[in-house]
Amino acid sequence: MSDPIIEKLTTARVGLLLKAPFFGNMATRMPLIDASDWCPTAATDGRGFYYNRDFIDKLSTKKLEFLFGHEICHAIFDHISRVGSRDFKLSNIAQDYAVNQILVDERIGEKIDEVQICYDPKYRGWAWEEIYDDLFDQAEKISMDELLEQLGDVLDEHLKEGDAQDGEGEGGSGEGKPRISKEEAQQIRDEIKEAMIQSAAAAGAGKVPGQIQRMIKDLTEPKMDWREVLRMNIQSIIRNDYSFSFPNRKSWHT
Repeated sequence: MSDPIIEKLTTARVGLLLKAPFFGNMATRMPLIDASDWCPTAATDGRGFYYNRDFIDKLSTKKLEFLFGHEICHAIFDHISRVGSRDFKLSNIAQDYAVNQILVDERIGEKIDEVQICYDPKYRGWAWEEIYDDLFDQAEKISMDELLEQLGDVLDEHLKEGDAQDGEGEGGSGEGKPRISKEEAQQIRDEIKEAMIQSAAAAGAGKVPGQIQRMIKDLTEPKMDWREVLRMNIQSIIRNDYSFSFPNRKSWHT
């Protein structure tokens, strides 16, 4: 018998293919992984789509489209590896503010209200690092714990990069919440870049959000320093087919 949860998720991916082909193409490359044992909502490591069956059952197809878009944006913007020394939970909240604003602006599915998601129109156009700095300034006026309580929960589980710890699975092994190794994270990043370029080509002109389009342009048309370009051009016209040794008199006639 077919699984109704898988059917719902598949229907949402088909909907994305028709309405937002870039997101639809990115979503179809992600295997669906039941993670109900550790994941209360959804998550991604950039490669797979982890989900909680009970949470998926509560959402409409359009809200599932929003959820897919949310996980895809986390993967595209490489949020797992960009936290650095920042507070992990506050970083997750800032990333969710940035991602949810993009999805609302691009009309990807329908905004989820089954949980309190992080959304504020004032952050339109902000990078998540800028949002983090703004939230951190607020935390200094009250306290981090108080601020986190006011902001509510993130929509999904955010995974970490590094060695697995107790209660965590290695590289999505299914043994608890996955922790992505640095080597695997780099491999996933390369896969995502390739998938972005392919999905953008399949979607066609005008079907890719502006921020993502600029990222793809940087990948396909990398900028070079003008000094490097000038050096290469000068070197290409300088003669190097000569020698400082004395010529052989026997070959002068040639």
